[in-house]
Amino acid sequence: MNNSKTPKQLAERWNCSANTVRNLISAGELHAFRIGEKLIRIPVEAIEEYEKCANS
Repeated sequence: MNNSKTPKQLAERWNCSANTVRNLISAGELHAFRIGEKLIRIPVEAIEEYEKCANS
């Protein structure tokens, strides 16, 4: 089971651009981790937490 999403996958879910997702990560508003130097993954738990806070 895959417990993380790429910025592109999350952008499709949120109907925004992958750059918007990357900006949230850079600003520290969304937790993510890197695999190697380039690959970014966002844990599903971090997505759910962000969505919960954004909908409050």
